[in-house]
Amino acid sequence: MHVIKDRLHPNGLFMKMFLVTVGLIILVAIAVTFATIRMAEQFFVEKFSITNSQIINQIQYDFEELNYSIVMAASNVDQSSTIEAFLSEEEPDNARMQSLFHVMQQIDHIRERLGNQNVEIAIADRERITYTTNFTYWPASPGVIRGHEITETITEQPNKLLYFQDSQEANDNYVIAAKALRDRETEQALGAVYFPIKEGQLRSFYTDYVKPGNDFYVVDRNGKVVSSSLASTIGQSLPELSQQAERMEAAGVRYREIEFQDTNQIMLAEYLPYFDMYLVNMVDKQTAVGNLIDTKQIVLLLAGVVVLALIIVFLVTKRLTNSLSKLVKDIEAVPKKGLQRRLVYEGTYETKQIGSAFNSMMDELQVYVERLIEAQKQQRHAELAALQQQINPHFLYNTMASIKFLVQMGEREEAEKTIDAFITLLQNTVGNVDESVTVELEVENLKNYVLINQKRYGDRIQVQFMIAPDCMEYRIPKLILQPFIENSFFHAFNKTAEGTISVLIWREADDLICEIADDGDGMAANIESLPHTNRNRQLFSGIGVKNVHERMQLLYGPDYGVSIASKEGLGTRVKLRLPASKEEGKNII
Repeated sequence: MHVIKDRLHPNGLFMKMFLVTVGLIILVAIAVTFATIRMAEQFFVEKFSITNSQIINQIQYDFEELNYSIVMAASNVDQSSTIEAFLSEEEPDNARMQSLFHVMQQIDHIRERLGNQNVEIAIADRERITYTTNFTYWPASPGVIRGHEITETITEQPNKLLYFQDSQEANDNYVIAAKALRDRETEQALGAVYFPIKEGQLRSFYTDYVKPGNDFYVVDRNGKVVSSSLASTIGQSLPELSQQAERMEAAGVRYREIEFQDTNQIMLAEYLPYFDMYLVNMVDKQTAVGNLIDTKQIVLLLAGVVVLALIIVFLVTKRLTNSLSKLVKDIEAVPKKGLQRRLVYEGTYETKQIGSAFNSMMDELQVYVERLIEAQKQQRHAELAALQQQINPHFLYNTMASIKFLVQMGEREEAEKTIDAFITLLQNTVGNVDESVTVELEVENLKNYVLINQKRYGDRIQVQFMIAPDCMEYRIPKLILQPFIENSFFHAFNKTAEGTISVLIWREADDLICEIADDGDGMAANIESLPHTNRNRQLFSGIGVKNVHERMQLLYGPDYGVSIASKEGLGTRVKLRLPASKEEGKNII
């Protein structure tokens, strides 16, 4: 988990941009898919409605042609004096048979004018059907017409040709066109002419256009189905069809999407004024649109487009953010790799500008740090020089007095050694202004310092040096050990008459360890802070113990410095830890 988090962290901007883009692309893809399907459906419905409107117009033309044929036939019957005489005059049977023969000829002749229309003609007087061109076509009982709803309706509207739905048997449905016949002079009702039309004849007008999910209905104003491509609905009452058709006619719309029998339907309707019926076309939307629009294919196509877009977005976003991510990594690495590091900026304009600004800032920072280091160097040089100038005159006086005493005592050789040690000490401290010296030189200075003090105060305090041979070449800050030797000389043996100071230097891994241990008085309490040396009691350098610790931490960091361990009556052990280095000036600010 941490590995993934660490890998994602530098690419946080990329991941955020990529995820946001992915979300937007998916959202847009869903919206486009929905809109595409919706627009395709709407387009299909529009085109479909136009096409079906043309089909309905064609069907309507067939209905009008049928109606025209029947109207002409009815007019011929109504105008026929032979038929009028047959229905109005009472004749002897022989004469009536002859008149009927003429009527038959007349009706058959009119029937022939109907052409290929599958329509028959029946003539009825006020009591019964007297003649029909095809009794088997419309097997109505001759006497059943009297008192029939059709007869009563056309009697009430004698000037109109009216259409009715009729059923002789369960599967024998008809549309009957009927018109009352009257005496042209007296307007007295003589009978009626009927034009039975099998439902199949009406259905033939639209059968060629019937497809799965595409059905036709012929309904009267009450919603009764007169003809339908669905035989099971003939004779049923579907008032919602006639009501919707009336609304569409009133609104002047060509089609409407409705919920019909629990399915979504596209409804087209046309009023057939001669029949006083509606021709209704119902299209199952799911069946029609589903066959036209392959939703699965559209979804797969758009999914492919989305995947392609994501790949492109991934590559482009990665390319755009790579330079920024690299810039962030480089900036993060600056504290670890030093102020000398500069960014090699590339990529986008913004990245280049940021990299350029960062490099300019680092240049200015480096200049500032270099100036600061130089100022600190100069300050420490000045401090060191000042300290060197502060060699205690009392130390010089006592040293010179000790040398004089040795000369007077005839100890010329000891006097020469003391003078040599004093000269060497002055050369290495006052004459040498380098900040660092080798361990060998520092030890030599210590030995000279110890020799001079032993000549002054006696040799009750012995100093032994145990330096690892491989440590002689390492460089350490100048005068870093002298304060602790001095401190042991003048503070560690106030109660103890004599003792030993041990100076040990060795290497631990990459560190150099310097230890000054004495077996003097020691201190009672644990050391929590480095003691301050009393400047008034310093006899040589004046460089304090705490000054050494602070100087080391300033030079090498908080992992280095001075630590002191002491027990009362057992002595004190001072340990200095600093990095092992043989290069002059390295790690020296």
